[in-house]
Amino acid sequence: MPVKLPEKTAPTAARPEIPKVAAPASMIDKIPVSLVLMLASPYLAGESPEQAIQLAHKLFSKDRYTSTLDILGEDMESAADCDASVEAYKNLVDLIISNPLPVNTRQEQITISFKPSMFATSAPKGNGLSDPNLDKCFDRIKQVTDYAKRLGVNVTLEAEDHRWTDFHLDTYFELVNQGYDNIGTVIQTRMFRTADDIKRFDDRMRVRLVLGIYNEPADIAHTSKPVMKDLVVSYAQELLARGTYVEIATHDLDCLKNFFAKVVLKEGVSRERFETQYLHGVPRDEVQQGLITGTYFNKTNFPQASTEQLGALSRSGVVVRKYLPFGEGKVAGAYCRRRLKENPNMIGYGIKNFLKMQ
Repeated sequence: MPVKLPEKTAPTAARPEIPKVAAPASMIDKIPVSLVLMLASPYLAGESPEQAIQLAHKLFSKDRYTSTLDILGEDMESAADCDASVEAYKNLVDLIISNPLPVNTRQEQITISFKPSMFATSAPKGNGLSDPNLDKCFDRIKQVTDYAKRLGVNVTLEAEDHRWTDFHLDTYFELVNQGYDNIGTVIQTRMFRTADDIKRFDDRMRVRLVLGIYNEPADIAHTSKPVMKDLVVSYAQELLARGTYVEIATHDLDCLKNFFAKVVLKEGVSRERFETQYLHGVPRDEVQQGLITGTYFNKTNFPQASTEQLGALSRSGVVVRKYLPFGEGKVAGAYCRRRLKENPNMIGYGIKNFLKMQ
């Protein structure tokens, strides 16, 4: 395996390579990049780390939202580009340390997120053979994680398409086993394999649960959104039972309510063991404010919950974290196009934002 596993630890069994299947062309594929960036502008935190930090402080000052910052970019063309990604993330850590949010707990501080393809010149081939490119990718991810740990910043290793899943999870578990307690990762409920992958998590770990925005072959992934959303709740329940810190990343209000009703309130999960996350720019302010202030937790929303359980959350509220991706326009286009294809409603949000409509 490309990840350097310790002795006496068996590597993950190699899986047959599944070709990356191109999704059918859509109208969004035909939109010029400049227009894609305009429509997606509500969801971006600017082009520079300074702009992203500034927005993070604005969101906290106005609404007490915390943030995770992600430098957009993937599929690096050279080793020099990969090394530049390492330095860019170290610089971002320095900016966070120099400009921390005025919070009392590490749980509420700004974090960073990054994709493995930021640090590699090609995707894993899935043949189980050693790959020097991925060995270097692992080392670069470790460099960023180590630097962030020494300065007290939490990081998240994100998921990408299925070609990366073995590598990103093996990298994550190896770093945790090496003692890096500042790193979390992402798992996608659309993938069939996730039912088995979550069995590898324990109380040292942190997981962002998402549906996933990559179009995957139907023989390895769910195609029904309702199924994926139901799995957010059931996987969150299992992860919390394993002691894992859970980050629920969904804009679906019914899915969110089911998480609270069927997991948090039913099982008495304290607010220190989870948080909610949202892409900046998607209009969910009413619910997010209710989560922050605690007013969301009332008998109207949760008639079956005990007064004691509702009271505890209504007094404390829960963490709301905004996902703030940023980067130069030339590298942000692919990410924005994927987002718009996954949720075409964002086009309407973007037009309303452009026209200053509420």
